[in-house]
Amino acid sequence: MANPTKVALENLLIPISDLTAKQELAQYIIDTYNLGQLDGIKTATAKHVLDFTCIAMSKRLHITAHITMAV
Repeated sequence: MANPTKVALENLLIPISDLTAKQELAQYIIDTYNLGQLDGIKTATAKHVLDFTCIAMSKRLHITAHITMAV
């Protein structure tokens, strides 16, 4: 499954303030958009960047998101 499909998603407001780990955020997005299962997550990214891949319907999807924390 080389060259994962890139996916554009709408902005997502996450109401659960205790989701701070990138893996938890990735799993929340996967569950919200029904994107299958988490395949991998980049941990060497800036704090405000979420970058992960997931597998849905035998396709690998590459998701990159900008994280904005509301205070």
